[in-house]
Amino acid sequence: MLSHYISTLDQGVSFLTQLQQRDYCKLADGLPSSIGDHVRHILDHFMSLQNCLETGIVDYENRRRGSLVETSLPEALNQFNNIKQWMLALTEADISQVVRVHSDVGINQTHIIEVESTLARELMFACSHAIHHYSTLKLIFQLIGGKTHAEFGLAPSTASFNRKHCAQ
Repeated sequence: MLSHYISTLDQGVSFLTQLQQRDYCKLADGLPSSIGDHVRHILDHFMSLQNCLETGIVDYENRRRGSLVETSLPEALNQFNNIKQWMLALTEADISQVVRVHSDVGINQTHIIEVESTLARELMFACSHAIHHYSTLKLIFQLIGGKTHAEFGLAPSTASFNRKHCAQ
């Protein structure tokens, strides 16, 4: 079950290893955030999951804006590796653990909601969230002159649709 989640992390690592440090921090014309900013956001979600095994709470509002991972490509790669090692060590009991999720759903004012979930469900969400941001990373990289694999940032359901559609 975790192999699909780990492959999501591996996609991010594969993308990052093709970058230069300058690409990681560069802002594309008209966009307010860099690849590093998005990677930090992706990693924040996974780190919230790591923390929940101790606290029982997944806090998606715990963000590390302005941290080293936003500006350091080696730090980002290190953190992806740490999360992968954490995932590989998860047990079935860990994955099925019930957790409380905190998330801000307010636009005009802060509105934190709390819902019950499981670590398995939140892993699925974090991977889906990462893939969503991977498509943004791909766009930023293309706007600053880079090229990457067509499959990077593609949702699994879209890939499945494409396989079925192309097979006909």
